[in-house]
Amino acid sequence: MTKSKLSRRITWRVIGIISFFNVLIIGAILGFVFEISLDTSSTRGQYVTDGIVGNIETMLHVAKAVTFNNRAEVEANLDSPEHVFDAMEHILQINKGLAGCFVAFEPNYFNGQGSADGRWFEAYAYHTDSTHIERRQIGSAQHDYFNGPWYQQALSLGRYDDGYLSDMYYDDTVNSGMFCSYAVPIFDPQGNKVGVYGVDLSMEWVDNAIEETMGSVKKEFLGNIEGNNYTADKIYFSIQILDSKGNRITGSDSIDISILKGEQVDVNDELEMKDLKGTPYYINSKQIGHTGWTLVVLQHRELVFWWGILFAAAILLFMGVGCLAIFFFTSHSIRHATKPLRFLSEVAQEVATGNFDTPLPTFKDNDEVAQMRDSFGTMQQSLKLYVEELKASTAAKASIESELNVAHSIQMSMLPKTFPAFPDRKDIELYASLTPAKAVGGDLYDFFIHNEKLFFCIGDVSGKGVPASLVMAVSRTLFRNISAHTDKPSHIVKTMNVNICEGNDNCMFVTLFVGVLDLQTGHLRYCNAGHESPYIQGTMLPCDSNMPVGIMSDLEYSEQETDINPGMTVFLYTDGLTEAENAKRDLFGRQRINNVITTFSGSPQQLIETMTAAVHQYVGDTEQSDDLTMLAFKYKG
Repeated sequence: MTKSKLSRRITWRVIGIISFFNVLIIGAILGFVFEISLDTSSTRGQYVTDGIVGNIETMLHVAKAVTFNNRAEVEANLDSPEHVFDAMEHILQINKGLAGCFVAFEPNYFNGQGSADGRWFEAYAYHTDSTHIERRQIGSAQHDYFNGPWYQQALSLGRYDDGYLSDMYYDDTVNSGMFCSYAVPIFDPQGNKVGVYGVDLSMEWVDNAIEETMGSVKKEFLGNIEGNNYTADKIYFSIQILDSKGNRITGSDSIDISILKGEQVDVNDELEMKDLKGTPYYINSKQIGHTGWTLVVLQHRELVFWWGILFAAAILLFMGVGCLAIFFFTSHSIRHATKPLRFLSEVAQEVATGNFDTPLPTFKDNDEVAQMRDSFGTMQQSLKLYVEELKASTAAKASIESELNVAHSIQMSMLPKTFPAFPDRKDIELYASLTPAKAVGGDLYDFFIHNEKLFFCIGDVSGKGVPASLVMAVSRTLFRNISAHTDKPSHIVKTMNVNICEGNDNCMFVTLFVGVLDLQTGHLRYCNAGHESPYIQGTMLPCDSNMPVGIMSDLEYSEQETDINPGMTVFLYTDGLTEAENAKRDLFGRQRINNVITTFSGSPQQLIETMTAAVHQYVGDTEQSDDLTMLAFKYKG
């Protein structure tokens, strides 16, 4: 059950990390898609506006050129109305793209030859079809052109001024439809202004250009959107031409132009977003040169982001499937990787109960778990050999001592004994010693650094001799095994307690102190299970009253914490130090420990050597009654 929880915890931690980075990647992709969609929409709108505006400006340039180039022909035929009509018809025959042309004269110019009363004369020639030209005199009291803005504006110009281009207007005088006119003043041979000459442009060609553009846009972009259950009455793409007053001249749809007066947000130099009553449009606009007209391209937000939404949805789908696959394979791999730990824990429990013949599992990989298995195998075989030889030679003291020496070597080989412990680190200095009262003992210590944290422990197994050494070996192995996967001292102690309680028929227990020091911050977390309280720089560390390990499997252990400043020394020991007896059976006691610590300022090794010398001086030749273990380290920060 413990290993199952361990595998689940590792799995969820890995999945959490992967999910975090997936969220970052998805956010970056969505932002990229958003920008690409806006850039694409801006390019599309700009392409349309540039194309149509270019066509219109080209047509207006042609109209201007035709007007100025043919004004001389009109001025050369001002002697009679018939000659004026002949000149206009000749102009239309040459320029078939014009809807018509006109010459409007000042009042009474032809002295009654124009209209019934002679005041108005406006000669107008226009195409009825591709081959026929119609002539008409349209000036009259009903068509009083003298008050028309186009006439007044054009008549006010000089010979070398640009002509006057009118706004779009609806004309039903001859051919009903939308037109615009380009007009210039005309002069008689004496240089007097006698009227206005101009050409009419039908907006039908503009509408055709807009419809042709809309056709290509619908074919390329709108077909997919309108075919995917979108509301049919939505206008996704629209082209509009507005006059100088903001009124709609023509366009691809009868869209509500009040949208252009809605709330405006700039997107980039060419693109802006306007929204009126929940109808969001991205808009490209461009002024048509030499006119008061503006071409506007409107793109609905759904069109702008349609391909981006599809692309983002596809990415999210693939990443979701990928996450599920990662979760499945990661969970399976971690369960498979942690399975050997469960086997080793079971073997350790069997060995702790004295079953030295328990077979060890074999592993294909030569990793830390395999090395632990080899250590277990060495310990198992050595203990088995020791027990067999002990049974075979109970009468031979020399043999017993030899076997005990073997066990002592095995036990000592399991503990770190190379000092300085971390020669390549400048932030920690550590030293430890263990002197068993018999050939083998029940005291233990251990330490290692993982993820910039110093894991350490010190313990004292109840009893003496071989049983205590076995429990000591199991305890040390459990500490290494469990602390490799968690940095919570209370969890380490609790898990060790559960494992030692299983199969503990001899009711042996272990007093234990476990600590984890963050070498980057000096923050120390620790859990004390019935052990002697350590000293920090001469002051006893406050410890909760927790039960020793191995008494009851359902015990809970509290965890405490403190901060260690650089330069402070932590000193841990077993009761073999405080309970060391002299010939009078007086104990060494804590007061003498205080006396040594408070007056000492050297290295951890010197501290332990000084404390050892003090104990030996105090007990003299008295036989050592208990294992004596000490561990000290100085945090340098």
